[in-house]
Amino acid sequence: MSSLAFRESWTEPRPVPLEMTDTEILDWLNEYCDGYVYTFPTERKASKFTVTFYNESASGKSLREAVCLAAAIWKEMNE
Repeated sequence: MSSLAFRESWTEPRPVPLEMTDTEILDWLNEYCDGYVYTFPTERKASKFTVTFYNESASGKSLREAVCLAAAIWKEMNE
């Protein structure tokens, strides 16, 4: 088994984050978001936002990135 095939077999696929406008992000947060958490940076970890929705979560460097990924995951779950 090649290293690429091995890596693909152990990597969980992740949907491509949606491109959303500010209004779409606010609407999505109001309708689907159960909450979000900002994790402050440390010497070993970068800061991140984690958005929770329907017992799922998505993280990103910014709130926009986290919400766009969360919306993509939600969309994939409902297709």
